[in-house]
Amino acid sequence: MPALVDFVVLSVPPPLMVAVVFAIAYVLVGIPVHFRRGAVARDVLGTLAGVFCALIYIALVVGVHSGVHTASR
Repeated sequence: MPALVDFVVLSVPPPLMVAVVFAIAYVLVGIPVHFRRGAVARDVLGTLAGVFCALIYIALVVGVHSGVHTASR
């Protein structure tokens, strides 16, 4: 697991990865919700899922690799 985290955190710029995580969560939650509850629920619940997953990714990056970018200075 640490090797996977190292690969994901160090190989992709953090803003890009946050956007990718948000988009994946939005699609995974939004599409099923769209068919069950409609477009408004898709937008609300998909956005909430995307925001929370992006925040979890940010916490992972900050918690696990807080000194990676500042160590080279």
